[in-house]
Amino acid sequence: MSKLIHVAAAAIFNDSGELLLALRDKAQHQGGLWEFPGGKVEPGEEVRSALARELQEELGIEIDQSATVPLIQVPFHYPDKSVLLDVFRVNRFMGQPYGREGQPLNWVKLADLSGYQFPAANTPIVNALQLPTALAITPRLLSVQYCEYIDKALQKGAQAVMLRAKHLAETEQLNLYQQLAEAFPELLVIWNGSLDAANRAEVTALHLSSERLMQLNSRETYRGRWLGASCHTEEQIRRAEQIGADYITLSPVQKTASHPEVTPMGWAEYSRLVRLSSLPVYALGGVSLADLEQTLQAGGQGIAAIRCFC
Repeated sequence: MSKLIHVAAAAIFNDSGELLLALRDKAQHQGGLWEFPGGKVEPGEEVRSALARELQEELGIEIDQSATVPLIQVPFHYPDKSVLLDVFRVNRFMGQPYGREGQPLNWVKLADLSGYQFPAANTPIVNALQLPTALAITPRLLSVQYCEYIDKALQKGAQAVMLRAKHLAETEQLNLYQQLAEAFPELLVIWNGSLDAANRAEVTALHLSSERLMQLNSRETYRGRWLGASCHTEEQIRRAEQIGADYITLSPVQKTASHPEVTPMGWAEYSRLVRLSSLPVYALGGVSLADLEQTLQAGGQGIAAIRCFC
């Protein structure tokens, strides 16, 4: 097996909310593609120190460590090399970035990222940047109550909503999904359901149960944009990576009122599994917005919850 190369990389944002990309030289590995600035972590070097050094050498900027937070860790294996990308979100920096090594730079809006080509290892980073950090999961409600629930969830800090309505017939769930997507056109609305039905209804964001995840061999059969899955074990995480899921929820992190008999994994195990995953990972189970900072510091994508948004 090839030696693992540890890389510190940054998603750097300016005051306008634009993201800085750099173009790799064609002579480099994965040359001619856009990337997130950064470079190799030297043996014995602390990753944040490596990030600060690389960004000074590449871009001529000094990052504000107090405004630099973990975004995602991505272990990735190319045919000829293996890399571990330690990616941070940099919200403040000093200096004017320029390509000190002659590399072209570009400030990009997040909505325009799909127009750029990245190395395969960067796909989870792009997804992490575009996905929200606070995901509300709907409780059991009457069909007429869901719009009101979403309004209140947004007021409490939710940034996206997963429609989980197993008590309704599948046709009713899909009709409700379409109604919510039309009522909240700027909101990411995810349906927790089956792939075949999602394709028929042209659902753009689908979440699979762990059972449905393990039955799926490839995401290529799904025609929507976002595909997520529920995971509880390392085996399920590996399957989600294998099929090309865009994100996962990992549960239960803490004890839940709905399943008091289930032993939670705790934050240490959540952090361990996040480090093993190459996907954005939401903490689920007994969590709230008060746990968001701990989730982000563990390298997670954010929190997914029901009760704290009710």
